[in-house]
This record gives sequence, C-alpha cells and structure tokens, in this order.
Amino acid sequence: MAEQCSDGLVGHFGEDLLEAFPDQDEQAVKQALAELKGEGLVTLTPLINLKVPRVATTLELFIACDAAITGHDPVEDSVVLARMLIEQNDLGGNARDLEEASGWERRRFNPAFALIVPCIGEGRVRTAYQPDYPVLGVLVSDDDVVSLRRYIRERTR
Repeated sequence: MAEQCSDGLVGHFGEDLLEAFPDQDEQAVKQALAELKGEGLVTLTPLINLKVPRVATTLELFIACDAAITGHDPVEDSVVLARMLIEQNDLGGNARDLEEASGWERRRFNPAFALIVPCIGEGRVRTAYQPDYPVLGVLVSDDDVVSLRRYIRERTR
C-alpha cells in the first residue's frame, strides 16, 4: 500500500487487496490487515457485503516503510523541513511553497510535512480541505519555533 502511494497521503483500499495477493486466501489477507491495524499502520472499517474491510493507511505506515521503499526517512526529512520553517517562518504559509523550497517530490514531502504539523499551535494550521497536502499550510509563530526546535532536538540525538 505504501509502495503504490504516489502522494504520501492516506490511501484507501478495499477488495483490490485480494487481487494484489492472488496466492493468499481471503482469511490470510484479513489476518494480515488485522496485524497492520494492531501496529497502527492502517485503520479498518468493516462494511456489509465486502470480503475484507475498507483499509485506510496511516502516517505511521510511511514512517515504518518509506526508508526501505523510497530511500528517504520521513523523520529525517521532517527535521529538514522543521529547520527550514525556523529559518524562514513565512515559508510554511502555503504547503506548495514549502514543497518547492524542499525540492522534493510530493511522495517524499507529504509524510515529512505531516510529522511537523502537530508542532504548530491551534489556529495556525490551515486545514481547508484540499487533496494535495496533509494541510494547506502552517503559520509559524515564536511559540511554534520553540516547538519545532524541541522536535528537532528529540529526533537528532
């Protein structure tokens, strides 16, 4: 699921997973999904008349898999983005601007950006619905700079 993702955002899967694993029976796929859910890598929603539950990937899936799949660690990348926001506070106002400044493709950018969004205080996260980024942007205040610095310290020891 993480490997097939083109944008690094939550993806949704259903019975297509049975087709992706033709050598596995339905019960084996359901048990594998339950294991992924137990690790926090997906959420499952059972629906009537479907052989497997509806699956939604989580940010944790990208954190766990991306270094092996893409060669980029979202946690390390998030530290780079946090430093960029500290150095140039207005860069995060529009996620597209931050993505362009990073020089990364969206698949790499989105998981890293999603990791630092919780560092930004309430009311300063632009959450308007749009399909391209975890959030539309972040408005970085002095309090957020302190939070971002703490985030960087905790991940670069």
